Amino acid sequence: MTSLSLPILCVCLMLGAQLHSASGFGLSLTRPSFLKVLAGSTITQQLQLPPILLSDASDAATAETTKIKITLDNSGDTTPLTAILNRSWSPQGYDHFLDLVKSGYYTNAPIFRVIPGFVAQFGLSTDPSVTAKNSKAIKDDPKGTGPGNQKYTLTFATAGPNTRTTQIFINFGDNIFLDNQGFTPFGKLDEFDVTKIYSGYGEGAPRGKGPDQNALRIKGEEYMSTFPKMTRIKSIEVQ
Repeated sequence: MTSLSLPILCVCLMLGAQLHSASGFGLSLTRPSFLKVLAGSTITQQLQLPPILLSDASDAATAETTKIKITLDNSGDTTPLTAILNRSWSPQGYDHFLDLVKSGYYTNAPIFRVIPGFVAQFGLSTDPSVTAKNSKAIKDDPKGTGPGNQKYTLTFATAGPNTRTTQIFINFGDNIFLDNQGFTPFGKLDEFDVTKIYSGYGEGAPRGKGPDQNALRIKGEEYMSTFPKMTRIKSIEVQ
């Protein structure tokens, strides 16, 4: 085990202003000298990190993988991204994400929270009824054999044990400290220019000037239209 001191970093797990089971969950970044979970517990500055587990040759040979294409949309300017999903890293997360993709859930979804160097988050539909319909949480996966929350990995956001629903974040940096908090990646994007995801709105309200998750969940497209520069997911396709 190694010990990591986080003197200026605070990572919060949140759902807008509150948590409740009928929604996805988010991550926010502030700068006090502690790590805090808004599900009620506080973690000290010394975060114990497990060794990073890497797949061996036999795992790589037998792993179930799926290639996907994510098309970003910036006011009509599209950018294709590709990713490889790996079931051995997070079996339930992998299956659940593919089910959502095949249902078209993420079509036109906004990337509503973008914190440079940390994460970009999406997974709330602009149709409130669609978000509500897909609000059932799945159980956690144990730590897999994947690379952990390295840059470009895809991971479900969570507010605690067994709370993954639809929200996903893309790691914009090597956020390995998240590995010990139940965040299990299920895939990894090929390297891309992260500036293709608009970051001008930053953190969501009330901590930043970005969209408020509760308002997005309730009002959908009506509310999202007030953030015209927000990057959207035009589509996610299985290749």
